[in-house]
Amino acid sequence: MKFIVIGLILVTSLFSAEEVGKKWESNENCEACHMEISSKWETSRHSNSHFSKNDLFKKSLMYMVSKKNTLILDEVKMDCAKCHNPRISKSKLSDNDKVSLLMGHESTQKEFDKALNSKNMKNGINCVVCHNIDQIHLDKKKGSQGMNGITFGPQGTMFGPFADAVSPYHKTEQRDHFTSDDPTLCYACHYSTKNHQGLEVYTTGKEYDRFSNDSNESIEGCKVCHMSKKKEGFASNHSQVGEKPKQRMVREHRFASIDNSNILNDYIDVKSYSRDGKFIINIKNRTPHKIPTGYGLREIVLKVVYLDKEDKVIGKKRYVLGAKWKDKNGKATIPHLATKLAKDTRQEGKSSKNYKFPIPEGAVYAKYSFSYRLISAKMGRTLNVTDPFFLKEYTFSEQRIHL
Repeated sequence: MKFIVIGLILVTSLFSAEEVGKKWESNENCEACHMEISSKWETSRHSNSHFSKNDLFKKSLMYMVSKKNTLILDEVKMDCAKCHNPRISKSKLSDNDKVSLLMGHESTQKEFDKALNSKNMKNGINCVVCHNIDQIHLDKKKGSQGMNGITFGPQGTMFGPFADAVSPYHKTEQRDHFTSDDPTLCYACHYSTKNHQGLEVYTTGKEYDRFSNDSNESIEGCKVCHMSKKKEGFASNHSQVGEKPKQRMVREHRFASIDNSNILNDYIDVKSYSRDGKFIINIKNRTPHKIPTGYGLREIVLKVVYLDKEDKVIGKKRYVLGAKWKDKNGKATIPHLATKLAKDTRQEGKSSKNYKFPIPEGAVYAKYSFSYRLISAKMGRTLNVTDPFFLKEYTFSEQRIHL
């Protein structure tokens, strides 16, 4: 009977999607013609979407498995890959697959290792992920669907914003989702997500839609802020014989984050003043989504230090803009294991808000800092995150004023 079960597992195991060919499995073959685009992309979090390059992602997956004994690591990796690595060649894990992996069946494990750790997967959200998207059929009621909300075109065809693009290395076709500022392309992975308990843990696209639908204001799309406004440049340095590369209106492919741009300074205004015994920090959020948004453990931290006339510290205050997630036992946890959003102090999109701090007696000066964290120090320790990129506190606004 044991051999019959194993045989059944092998026959029904491993639903396969189309594997990406060697020519398209990384950005390396794209660099020759798209050097500027590729160099910017390499600074982005898109290029680090695989768990082997993202310590917070990897440790979060391991934490989930350690806390929920019905999960296995490869299962969670595959589920997350629909957005983190949408060209994964194995898109489903059946009950038989799961049993086979739990039993340590060598051939099944090799198949999953190959799918989860291929060169294409490790290259992250690369050129062929976005520019091979032929159609987007996102159902917003289901939230972010990643690979399940898009249709890829034939390998060897790259879709983009230009109707007259020509390449000797691949076919090119224009698609509407590349020509406009509309966020539909980004929504495939950045709209909203519920965890397995049904709790919504990621709502960036919904936040954008909510403000856009309730306002008469013209809203810039994700591409304007996280790539750039269109500007003169070169999508490709390739040219026809006897011609120069064609200059076009292009965007930077940096996918701006805390580490490769000034996006916080560009879209968040910070002012401070004192009034009626209070030190006030005014935050104007000019983005159409909450700050912070995205992964639910991110924080914006306000710190105030009071000094007397001799510059001696006489008081400190701290306030965090962020979310607190609790499990069924009321203990702090990561969003994807939470049953409750216990606290949410994130600031709404397109809003201005005053944060007031009482001034202690004898204070003559106040120093404040406005910083950003990808995860709190406490949760970082809980998950055993060690990469300094995720543990660092990124200060982007600070000032000293006379009270």
